[in-house]
Amino acid sequence: MLIKFVRILHVVFSLIIRLLFSFHRENILVKQGSKYNYSIIISQCGTKRIMRFNNLSNGAQAQLDLNRVDYPFVEYIQLMIISLTYYPFLLDNKNILVIGLGGGTLPRAIRKLYPTCSITIIEIDPLVDEMAKKYFYFKEDSNMKVIINDGRKFLKSLLNSINYDIILLDAYDSMSGLPSHMKTQEFFLELKYLLNPNGGLFIVNLVCIYQSYINVRLTIDSVFGQNNIITFRSTDFVNMIVVASAAIENFPLVNQKSNIINDIQEKLLIDINSSLKRKQKQIHNQNLSGRIYRDDMKNLENEQQMSLIEFVNIV
Repeated sequence: MLIKFVRILHVVFSLIIRLLFSFHRENILVKQGSKYNYSIIISQCGTKRIMRFNNLSNGAQAQLDLNRVDYPFVEYIQLMIISLTYYPFLLDNKNILVIGLGGGTLPRAIRKLYPTCSITIIEIDPLVDEMAKKYFYFKEDSNMKVIINDGRKFLKSLLNSINYDIILLDAYDSMSGLPSHMKTQEFFLELKYLLNPNGGLFIVNLVCIYQSYINVRLTIDSVFGQNNIITFRSTDFVNMIVVASAAIENFPLVNQKSNIINDIQEKLLIDINSSLKRKQKQIHNQNLSGRIYRDDMKNLENEQQMSLIEFVNIV
């Protein structure tokens, strides 16, 4: 009971701080709509540059410290990068797919870690791509390309033609977390089919405040198996990073041959040891229930945010 009470206090305090920060004065640099977002807002607060979708009260889609452009200071991005420690082989010369560009922080960090990897980024909104390059200094190069397409349509076009060693999913719909067509069992099966069967790794950022969160967790579990999923929780309890592979339970925490911990700490200045402590138990060890999402279900979008009690009970 005491542990739960402390957790409630932690969650409430974190949410209050998050709410207060959202009202911090930001200087709007540009505000422009697109086919996919009625407003993309680029703002600045001190040395921090921020991308938001639709309004300033929404969470940031990208953040950049102008004094340290290569440093991925957003915590959930750090956790996605740290999740690479579960890839069991050297990461040189591998194929990596990133779905969702944002400001380009995640692929840029991976590019700095592993310059010989081939990184393909899928972004549905050409305006996001334009703003990432103009305001967040994202650059394509010979080994890192952006393709303007819907993430799922892109996956379908690749079936039987290519395997990826790592797939990272960081797509976002302000009404329901993951876009509705990218949180079903069929979608995750298509994604799994494109992973290299020899150690391929899937990493996804989930926003925990939506009622769909548990259902998405259960849906991923149904595809990869309950013993092949590891999660990392952000300290504000809002983001959960899910790491899945066909046989992750047999992988060592870190592939010592790749020196990946040293690479992350030295090249990106991320405190990896404190972040690794936030690894969570599998969902099947929690008394949670929900439904597995499928393509033929309706009303997968426009789900409400959880109540505080619901939120506390699952994090």
